[in-house]
Amino acid sequence: MANPDQKTILIDNAYKEIKNICINLQKDTNASNLEVEDLLKLIINEWEEKQGQKTGFGFR
Repeated sequence: MANPDQKTILIDNAYKEIKNICINLQKDTNASNLEVEDLLKLIINEWEEKQGQKTGFGFR
């Protein structure tokens, strides 16, 4: 099996960290899966808007 490249490692680490943050959020606030999912969607939308402002384009 080939060694994963740095980008794959970073994505895997980010996924694990975000998952842990979501689990801890649910434990601390009793948020439902749907509430956490909605929060993640809001974060993604904000991030995409900021990326669009940087490049001046609305697509990737």
